[in-house]
Amino acid sequence: MTYRLCALIQVILLFFLVVSDTRSIAQQVPTGKVQQANVILGVLEDYPAKSPDKPDIQFVRAVFERIGSDWRPFPTKTKTYHDLQTLPGSYPKEVTWTLAFDGRDLGRVTSQTPPHFSSYSEIGMEYITSHDPIPSVGKKSADYAGFFSDTPVYRPLVAISQPNFADPNRWKPAQPSPGQIATTRQQFRSRFPKVTNCRNPDENVPRPWKYRDEDIQVTRAYSSKDGWSLIELNLTGYACDGPLGYGDEFDGQWYVIGPSGEPNFLGADMWLVDAGDYDNSGKSEVLFSIKAYNTGGYRLFYRDFTRSAEFLFHYD
Repeated sequence: MTYRLCALIQVILLFFLVVSDTRSIAQQVPTGKVQQANVILGVLEDYPAKSPDKPDIQFVRAVFERIGSDWRPFPTKTKTYHDLQTLPGSYPKEVTWTLAFDGRDLGRVTSQTPPHFSSYSEIGMEYITSHDPIPSVGKKSADYAGFFSDTPVYRPLVAISQPNFADPNRWKPAQPSPGQIATTRQQFRSRFPKVTNCRNPDENVPRPWKYRDEDIQVTRAYSSKDGWSLIELNLTGYACDGPLGYGDEFDGQWYVIGPSGEPNFLGADMWLVDAGDYDNSGKSEVLFSIKAYNTGGYRLFYRDFTRSAEFLFHYD
């Protein structure tokens, strides 16, 4: 009897130990998404051919890597031209990418980093080695060309080393409200209180110019399902004889407006590439392409626009 009672007690204790361990393990398993470290974010780019009888060159440019809790750009700075020979060692040798646009999976490509970069504009370029057809979206446009070219090419597409293509925040083109336009115009005026312009191209003499609110036009706008908005403003009416500057008041200025209604300046000389949850955190990152004087690259905004990362390269 005593032996049976001891055996029963041991069974009961073992049962409670197993249940306790199971509950402990269950409590350690997160119920939501787990953001992934060491995710590589790239961009499929289309580069115009050097002669009309040859096809355009398509490649993936590796730009950011998720390290810990932040996105970090791959290195682009060089002290001398010789650094282009060693810089590829800081990039992944081979990656199979998931191509995405607007929350959709467009397919896969595999690319390899070359032994060396031949020019500054090639920094981060990985040549596609897979043989399947390369996806594209829309028609070719000069808007997607770089600083040195106005040849139409396909729009860049996001490439991710993990199949993280969803856009949980559902960013879409939108029409901003009159209040949003008014607050961003006010921010624009605080950044550019004094502006010069010419009466006409023939005279071509810059003078102080008191621009009107109507001269500050909304060029593009997007909104998310959780109350965030992106607005690009352009000052119109440039009347001088000569090209516009880069980053000045006559170039596109991007602002973000949060659910509180407060606008904040994001940057100029850029356009929206795409948005997606590239690290599987449950929230979308927003990727812009930079098109400035002798400068290309990308800006990535995340954590509700409280953090950003920047990848820059020069054309010469």
